[in-house]
Amino acid sequence: MGELLTFTIGPRRGLRRGIRATDWYEQGCALEARAPEAAMEAYRRAIAGRPDLGDAHNNLGRLHHDRHELADAESCYRLAICVDAKVPLYWFNLGVALEDLGRHAEAIGAYERALELGPGSADAHFNLARLLELNGRQVGDEVLLRRAVRHLVRYRDLTRVSGTR
Repeated sequence: MGELLTFTIGPRRGLRRGIRATDWYEQGCALEARAPEAAMEAYRRAIAGRPDLGDAHNNLGRLHHDRHELADAESCYRLAICVDAKVPLYWFNLGVALEDLGRHAEAIGAYERALELGPGSADAHFNLARLLELNGRQVGDEVLLRRAVRHLVRYRDLTRVSGTR
């Protein structure tokens, strides 16, 4: 017999754990302000481990958005919505991306959905009011203009109560 059968390699070693997806997510959150590239990579790793982390998709989308990578941002926001369609922030961020892409009708729909889920979002009321006013003035639609005014009034009420936008 050869040496392979009599060779001893020592005691068995324990298993090592990989980094959990939620830890990658938290690392991404911590890195955003000082190292956005590293944060993006951390979010990608979190998503690879747990595709159901909607906040990781959303945050990755926001970082793409900050870099003016609007198509990538839109994709990330849509994936976040696929994970949990009841989070108003995901719909709001999608609305901002669609608006920046010049797709105002879709942006209006996203803002409206954000407000159905979270009627207290002052920013969603403001953005929706602005788009409704723009569209109402372009086509001369008084109904759109009235809707814009209602959302602007709601925005003012919300910001008066909270003191911020």
